[in-house]
Amino acid sequence: MQHNAVFPVRCAVALAATLVLGACGGGPSVASGTDPIPAGTTVASTPPPMPGGRSCANPSPIRPTQHGLEAPGTMRGGGVASALFTGVDALAASEPIPTYWRVGGGGALKITLVGPSDRIVRVSGVRPGVPPFTWDPPGEPWQSTLTFPQPGCWRIYLVRGGTDGEVWVRVS
Repeated sequence: MQHNAVFPVRCAVALAATLVLGACGGGPSVASGTDPIPAGTTVASTPPPMPGGRSCANPSPIRPTQHGLEAPGTMRGGGVASALFTGVDALAASEPIPTYWRVGGGGALKITLVGPSDRIVRVSGVRPGVPPFTWDPPGEPWQSTLTFPQPGCWRIYLVRGGTDGEVWVRVS
């Protein structure tokens, strides 16, 4: 009889845990920011273009800062995006570059590199995070490490909360 009395308590605890965890499901988290692409999701060989956006002929303007190189992004619908490539004075292929982001929207940030000949590189390890120094353009803070596999023009394609954007850079 004691076994039957424990069952309803376990069910109540499981239900409460499900409700509490479900309430947090919409925002960014370390786990959701680093998950692999869900089954059934694909990255198109060429993500959709941004109307009036940048290109290889017109890359994002990069300006040197005290902490590295800063590049503004273009988000569909006029949202904000900024990249800060830290500890570098040039973007070089095959070198891991710690990168901080400020991006509007909600949910996890997903980053895909689209390079020469539409080469696709999915960026893993994207997670919420602020740099150890002051950098506060609009948007929520994220961090990642980017490694461009080869020189050339690269489109950094961003997806967050149902919107997308891009930063275009030249890599030597």
